[in-house]
Amino acid sequence: MNNKNTGRYVIIVIGIFSLVVIGALLLDNTSQTELPNNDGAVTIESSGLQEEISYEEMAERSNLIIIGTVKEIEPSKWNTPDGKRPGELIEDFKSSDEIYTDVIVTVDDTLKNSHNSKEIVVRLRGGTVGEDTMIIEDIPSFKSGEKVLLYLIEDTYPHTKAIGPEHYVVIGYGKFTLTDDGKAIGVRKSVDLEELLSTINVT
Repeated sequence: MNNKNTGRYVIIVIGIFSLVVIGALLLDNTSQTELPNNDGAVTIESSGLQEEISYEEMAERSNLIIIGTVKEIEPSKWNTPDGKRPGELIEDFKSSDEIYTDVIVTVDDTLKNSHNSKEIVVRLRGGTVGEDTMIIEDIPSFKSGEKVLLYLIEDTYPHTKAIGPEHYVVIGYGKFTLTDDGKAIGVRKSVDLEELLSTINVT
């Protein structure tokens, strides 16, 4: 066998060996994605800053602005038809599979437009279902009994908008906790409540 043919033979052998090794690694990785019922868990993290706009623009864009009290934070659900986990394996998950959480807010005062109920549902992306967690950066947090001022819009997010009940989502940084000393505490900064109300009244 001449040197030229020997070189080709070596290249072919190396190529076959490489394919075998790669195949074995792929099989090994696939086995690691299995999520057993008893202790498997999924954590999904999504980053990306909310659009920061002026109070005036936030008021103009809002479909509904209210002052209310957080009545209840409902258990989080998957956006699947039954609200449960999409599957046992990561391969069963789609990019559209998400966890969401609904917050029930009692309306104390309506500052822009009106709503035909004394309670509204505010939907948040993210939450925890069993051992599975979805974390969305800059999504506001709520707690029962909290007094809030909310800038709300209709849900247009394709993965949650069609899931009942009727609900709204917070626009940008449009969630403020109201304090007894007249402050409105936002995700990014605090402001006097009267100052915030004055920007709503001009719309």
